[in-house]
Amino acid sequence: MVKEKKSKDDNLFKFIGKRIREKRKELKVSQGTIADLLDISDTQIFKFETGESKIALDYLFKLADFFHADINYFFPENEKITHFSAISQLEKRIVSIKKIYSYNDENLIDSVNNCIDSIQQTILKKQQKQKERRDAKPDKNNN
Repeated sequence: MVKEKKSKDDNLFKFIGKRIREKRKELKVSQGTIADLLDISDTQIFKFETGESKIALDYLFKLADFFHADINYFFPENEKITHFSAISQLEKRIVSIKKIYSYNDENLIDSVNNCIDSIQQTILKKQQKQKERRDAKPDKNNN
């Protein structure tokens, strides 16, 4: 089951990368220009385009804006983002967190890191409980 999810994720990110490359070439934009926009290396852009690396959502929003494209351009039909308000809120929070880090205020950064750690722990606990519930269910094929 984990392998199936990984394969689905890999395929999704390869599709996203292909769409980035197609749009970039259509607009005759170099990987270097995109790298400068996102403040990352040309090599990282290549890795995004080949699906070797997973692109962060905030980068994808920046690319959509730069390309004057709807965010759904990058996704296959069955993966379209339909919860724009949730995505928009997430994007705003990511930008806010980046601003906090840019202030170099140790107390603010520690507070943000503590919040993120707390959220991660909560998610891990929920995932563990879900796994335990799945493992506790009898396998219908073995009965």
